[in-house]
Amino acid sequence: MMRYLIVLEPTESGFAVQVPDLAIITFGKTVEDARHVAAEAVKINLEAYREAGMAVPEKEPLQKHLENPDFAELLFAFVEVSKSATPIAA
Repeated sequence: MMRYLIVLEPTESGFAVQVPDLAIITFGKTVEDARHVAAEAVKINLEAYREAGMAVPEKEPLQKHLENPDFAELLFAFVEVSKSATPIAA
């Protein structure tokens, strides 16, 4: 399994979700929904890289995200996706 950090921001209607290492932004009505939607977005993104024959961007160190002032006071979690979704670098 591959783990990706997600950042959740509470909104009036749910949670805005970012996957900073893949430049993904999505939304879920609950934390669990947000995590599920983020995991699906990661799978789709990784598949797109694979189909394009491109390498997935390198993950930034966790500490860099934790210290990012744009993420201050937001919620952090991880999503896991199957390694079978991992693209083969060209």
